Amino acid sequence: MAASVIGESRSAPEGGPMSIEQVERGLARLRMNEDGSLGARATVLNLIVVTDEESAPSIAQVVADLSGHYPCRAILMISDPDEEQSKLDISLSAFCSLRHGTPGGTGSQICAEQITIHAEGPPAGHLESLAGPLLLPDLPVFLWYPNGQMPRPAESDGMVALADRLILDSGGVDDSDAFMRGVADLSAGGSPEVGDLQWAALSPWRSLVADLFAPAERAGELGEIKRVEVLHRPAGECRALLFVGWLASALGWRPESAVRGKAGREFNFSGPSGEVTAALSPDSPDARLRRVRILSEEYSYQVSRHRELSDVSSTVMRSGELLAGRMVQLGSFDPGVLVGEELRYRGRDEVYKAALRTAAEMLDL
Repeated sequence: MAASVIGESRSAPEGGPMSIEQVERGLARLRMNEDGSLGARATVLNLIVVTDEESAPSIAQVVADLSGHYPCRAILMISDPDEEQSKLDISLSAFCSLRHGTPGGTGSQICAEQITIHAEGPPAGHLESLAGPLLLPDLPVFLWYPNGQMPRPAESDGMVALADRLILDSGGVDDSDAFMRGVADLSAGGSPEVGDLQWAALSPWRSLVADLFAPAERAGELGEIKRVEVLHRPAGECRALLFVGWLASALGWRPESAVRGKAGREFNFSGPSGEVTAALSPDSPDARLRRVRILSEEYSYQVSRHRELSDVSSTVMRSGELLAGRMVQLGSFDPGVLVGEELRYRGRDEVYKAALRTAAEMLDL
């Protein structure tokens, strides 16, 4: 987790519609120090966030917290296109912190900027025309849709056309199947690179599972896996699907059939060493992803956590005998931490794309 950053939040009193020139002048005033000097703009990327009125306060707090660790120009767009009356309100803020100079020096202020655009009615139908002119040139553009929101394809969505990378969150969806198929279509089409916060949250789980098979004497067991069991909360189904998709794509399993029942879902695969079954059970009472168990004829490999605590245990057993076990810190799944992980990633994540393709194939059975 990133260390805390000490700084000062500043807000402009004015609001309402503004021209581009008024926005820039207002941001410059916010960067001004008490002695009249202008604080440096600390910006390495553009971050656009599209959300609704209900989620706006919590998302705004995440964006404000991020600005201390990931210097950016953040454009928070609160959109409600269903309102009959037109409304366009723009407000400005900045997060300024002290950059230390030479020993004994006073240092100087550096500032990250945030522009909040509240659009209702017709203006909300053309967000790209509002956000596009405010982007700082020659910097990457990250476009974040929180809470399970899904953009339209790039050819019909001007917002997507602005972005170098999309950040989505499959953890906030009601229909996991439709969302996963939609993300797979986006990723395969002409859209920018796509990241999912639930995939970022899987990173420590994938590392822990890989570690179980790292010793030379157990490496061959990857080809002996017969069954995978994933215990998750209903809201964690996309994360569970991505985990199985990752394992299947990495080990060369081909999806063959699927069954959905009251106890959850089962997927059957054909692999290099025969048939493999993956069972997803949505019975976790607390953690979004509670337990992963991988079984062969002789061995049982397990990674599990207790509730939403960060302590996780991993074990290896053979014929009921404990061979290895340890406790580790899983880390934080706070939205700001997960978004921060995505902001660090600029390239193509071929492992994620392979897992997503396999998960979509599983859902099409």
